[in-house]
Amino acid sequence: MRFLNFTDWRAPFKSALGRMNEHLMSRPAFPSSPEKRQESRDAHKVLRLLAGMLKPFGFQCTKPTFFTRTGPYVIEFVHVHKYTFAASFRIHFGLRVRSDEFPAAGLNGPCTDGIPDRESPGLRLQNFDFTADEVSWKRCADLMLQCITNEGLSWFASMDNPTALLSSGSPLTQHAQLALQREVESPNCVQISAATQRALNVA
Repeated sequence: MRFLNFTDWRAPFKSALGRMNEHLMSRPAFPSSPEKRQESRDAHKVLRLLAGMLKPFGFQCTKPTFFTRTGPYVIEFVHVHKYTFAASFRIHFGLRVRSDEFPAAGLNGPCTDGIPDRESPGLRLQNFDFTADEVSWKRCADLMLQCITNEGLSWFASMDNPTALLSSGSPLTQHAQLALQREVESPNCVQISAATQRALNVA
């Protein structure tokens, strides 16, 4: 039987994630260990703090890692993904047409992994790490809120009209654009699809 040493376990993750996430490779993650269970509990505490911070902006926590806000044409959402191998998060922004039948939420907007640090080329700008103490949870939630208000809200604002949403540069798929076109033409007949309800837990 061959056991992985400290350097072995990081190789596949580095290959898959690239240099922008190398700082997350500082220690291995052992599923079901006491440390890993504590890390999961701490992550939930960070997300609860973030949920309270996002309420003034109209976002509701409709699933454990999804925060949604209904706009005039689409549902705006923030998805906070916790890395399985580190005590850290990344953020995805997305838009969902209410009547869309696509089974998954569709992470069609910007992601914090794609925002580079200009002072350290090759590394990502936003690092939402946390440790097992309350000060760290608050700091992490504050940093994520800052990112959402600085990056996410401006992107949502740029996509708050049918012209942008139905253009060739829209983040929506062709199927979602067709669904939106039908909604725009018949606004009194708009219904949230069962797929959207399952994906984002919105009514």
